[in-house]
Amino acid sequence: MAKFQLQAGETLIGKGPMSLYQKQGLTQKPFQGKIYVTDKRICFYMDLSGTVLMELPIGEIKNFTVGSMLFITKVTIQSKQGESYPLTGFPAKKLQSWLLQLGVQKA
Repeated sequence: MAKFQLQAGETLIGKGPMSLYQKQGLTQKPFQGKIYVTDKRICFYMDLSGTVLMELPIGEIKNFTVGSMLFITKVTIQSKQGESYPLTGFPAKKLQSWLLQLGVQKA
């Protein structure tokens, strides 16, 4: 099982339990895990397997949007390659401030 580790010279900004939604057939399925935000990248690790479902260098993030999903705050990170990473969970509001702190634009 993979475990998140800081790279040399990297500083952890924040972390917390979240769900990442990924396309499964015609629907999006939530995967439980933890998000890690550092001064160099954003990572999402699944709880059960430790699988890395998202690892984006800060320079590859285009922007983020904020919406809601059944009264739950949803933060969607957009990569410069056009990939979307919708996330929900307790630290959704903190995630927004972490992204803004890193200079990621809110769309």
